[in-house]
Parts: sequence; C-alpha cells; structure tokens
Amino acid sequence: MNFLYIISIAVLIFAIFKLTPTILKYSALRALGQEDNDKAVSLYKTAATVFGGNNQYKTEYALVLMRLGEYKEAETVLNGIILDRKIPAKEKINAKTYRAMAEHKQGRTEEAIEDMEELFETAKTTVVYGMLGYLRQLGGDSALDFCLEAYDYNSDDRDICDNMLVAYIREGNFAEADKIAEALREKYPQFTEAFYHSAQLELKKGNKDKAADYLAKTADCKRTKLTTVSEDDIETLRKEIENA
Repeated sequence: MNFLYIISIAVLIFAIFKLTPTILKYSALRALGQEDNDKAVSLYKTAATVFGGNNQYKTEYALVLMRLGEYKEAETVLNGIILDRKIPAKEKINAKTYRAMAEHKQGRTEEAIEDMEELFETAKTTVVYGMLGYLRQLGGDSALDFCLEAYDYNSDDRDICDNMLVAYIREGNFAEADKIAEALREKYPQFTEAFYHSAQLELKKGNKDKAADYLAKTADCKRTKLTTVSEDDIETLRKEIENA
C-alpha cells in the first residue's frame, strides 16, 4: 500500500512538473487575446521560468514581449538563450532570428541583417527565410532570387508569401503578385500587410478605387508592435492614392 501511495505521489508530481508550464502558457495566451497584457506577460514569464525554465517557452515569451513593444527586455531574454553554452545550436535558431527583429525595432537594422546573414550560412528554416527576406527588402530591393528560394522552401508560410508578394510588386510581375495577394487575403483576413501590399499592387496597376478599398480594410486588421506596416506607412499610401 505504501509503495502504491509513493508511486501515486510520484506520478502526481511528474504531471504537475510537465503540465504546469503548458497550463500557464495557454492562460497567458488567453489573457493576451483579452488584451490583459500585464497578466499575459506575468503568466508567460512564469511559464518560461518555472521548474528551471523551458527554452521554447522563453523564446515565445520574448516574442510576446516584442508584440507589446518591449524590445529591449525581449532581447535580454533571447540573449540568455543564445549565450547559454548548454543549449544546442539548433535550439537557438529561433532565438537568434527573433533577436534580429528586436535589434531592427531598436534601430540597429544593419546589425540585425549581419546577424541574420551569418545565421543563414548554417541554418535554413522557415523563420530564418522569412526574417532575412524581410530585412533584405527594407532598402527597397526586391530580393527576388532569395524570395523565390524561400518560397520554394515553404510556400505555405505567411511571411515568406508576403515577402514574395513584395518582390513581385517591385519587379512589376503583377500577375504573379495578384495570385499571392489573393491567397494571403483569404487565408489571413486580419493580416495588415496583406491588405497594405494589395493596395500598393492595385495602385501600381492603376486601380485607384480598389487600392483605396484594400487600404481601408487595414483598419479591421489585427495589429501588434511586430506589425511591419506602420500607421505612417498607411497614411502615406492613402495620400498617394488620393493624389493619383
């Protein structure tokens, strides 16, 4: 009887150890969905650090911080993962990728690009392709060859598809851009970038009214501090459409 009791207690402790971080994580995501940001951050931080910490949850916690505009704190969390010699290199890829976004958001874009170019030499993943494609396009280039490579790697990823859309628009390949824009709008109806770039595309095609309609739909999209299209970008495009 005592033996069975000990086993039961051990199983209970193991279950608590395994399930508590997950429960805390999903409670944090629920709070985030309800826009209770302080509660979300507190819960996610606990989920990431309880029982010695979970590297995946720490990375996700940093991403939540960036969604709320806490870029410096997110970078600190990510650096803790990246500099930990006990963590295998393959488990640091997402942390390095998200750190590049934190660097960019803090005005250190060149550093972000350098870090991502270095990472790309040894790690080719969906998140790496998506981030590096976005960073390479910031200067106005289409980065077409890179975007095609990324699209061939994963044509279902939202960010890779958005980069591909931008590349086709800048190259003047409106037929291919149309296909990707339509798919993005249908699959991600709250994705600000999809409607903003659709508006850009229609303006370049000379469809002023359609461009204005797509741009107006950005008001119904979900925004975070990680949204790559700013309110200023939207206002600038609105004026371009009005003056076209």
